[in-house]
Amino acid sequence: MNAKEFLSRGINLERRVETITDQIEHYKSIVNKCTVTYSDSPKSTTSSYRLEDCTQKIMDLQSELCEAVADLVDVTCDIARTISKVENYDYEDLLVKRYVLGEPWEKIAEEMNYSEQHIHRLHGEALKKISDVRVNVME
Repeated sequence: MNAKEFLSRGINLERRVETITDQIEHYKSIVNKCTVTYSDSPKSTTSSYRLEDCTQKIMDLQSELCEAVADLVDVTCDIARTISKVENYDYEDLLVKRYVLGEPWEKIAEEMNYSEQHIHRLHGEALKKISDVRVNVME
């Protein structure tokens, strides 16, 4: 795994967390549309079973979300630890902003008072430093 793939693991997991969260909210909105009607005549209980199935699916997704969040925290901490070993503040700042905080290139350039082109050049240099740090850790 190269440096960029290593650092991008958090971004990918964060997207997974957002997707699961969106699914949960979508299913909750569907379930909340169900209304209960009371009457004296007997009705089929099929709809209540379907509602239970939907609720169970939401609970399953919530468990999946908890696992994904735990993975995200672990990976992000690992990434942040690795970045902290880079001995250049600009590189470290750029990498944290991009791969830990998930900031877009435009915002990073603005916050660091550099052009976007310069940020991309620094990013390439910073990736080389991450590769060196990772090689030194593995030795």
